[in-house]
Amino acid sequence: MAISGSNDISLLQMGIGLLPVGIALFLSWKYKLCLSKPLIIGVVRGTVQLVAVGYILLWAFRQSDPWILAALILFMMGAASQAALKRLGGLQNEKSRRKYRFILFAAIFLGAGLTVSYLEFVVIRPTPLWEGRYLVPLAGMIVTNAMNSAALGVKRFRSELDLRAGEIETLLALGATQQQAVLKTVQLSASAAMLPAINMLMVLGIVALPGMMSGQILAGESPLIAVRYQLLICFSIAATAAIVTWVSIQMTQKLYFTKDDQFIRTQDSGD
Repeated sequence: MAISGSNDISLLQMGIGLLPVGIALFLSWKYKLCLSKPLIIGVVRGTVQLVAVGYILLWAFRQSDPWILAALILFMMGAASQAALKRLGGLQNEKSRRKYRFILFAAIFLGAGLTVSYLEFVVIRPTPLWEGRYLVPLAGMIVTNAMNSAALGVKRFRSELDLRAGEIETLLALGATQQQAVLKTVQLSASAAMLPAINMLMVLGIVALPGMMSGQILAGESPLIAVRYQLLICFSIAATAAIVTWVSIQMTQKLYFTKDDQFIRTQDSGD
């Protein structure tokens, strides 16, 4: 049985809710932290962005055209790959950035695309099948986590390759294959990229209530139904992290080796 719906929040209540920000402004002024301007800009910018997103989501949730929804999700994936690219750092030229942008997009597209499709069309199966109010939020949560996994995996893999360059070259000189030489590097990188998703599952419902579950409960949904949806999302996030990590690391590895399994010791490999 669903509980009563969430209460409406008036503009007056929003204004009252903004008052605690004054505490942060006061502390910044008192201790000369020079954070007042960034805080005010952040509040204004965040408000404008969220209001704009709210209207966009209102439009998106009403969509049932598969082409529109597919285009929207592809745009989200493109934005996610660009954001992940910025987290890598150390890319000295546009050619390298294009290569890694493609790797990140391909990993996010495959990982998030497969899990979103499975969740939407095999597990949940809404009516109609293409419905924005289901597909867009699901895709948003999974693509966001795919972005994090891709960025973590590639960044850690590049770092480990630089640290273990001598070890890798020695193994190759002793007759090891490319896969054998980078096995430890892949294991460490994949573990680092998968760790956030695993930690989320470990503390699920203990440390904090996840956002989707809390939102459904506030909207009046039964807590048990909200739990089912949240579990499906968390399972999908873990699966996405695994796929994205594997794809991104495998594609990055190819940039560091020639066709003859020679290791390329450069920061912008493949240039």
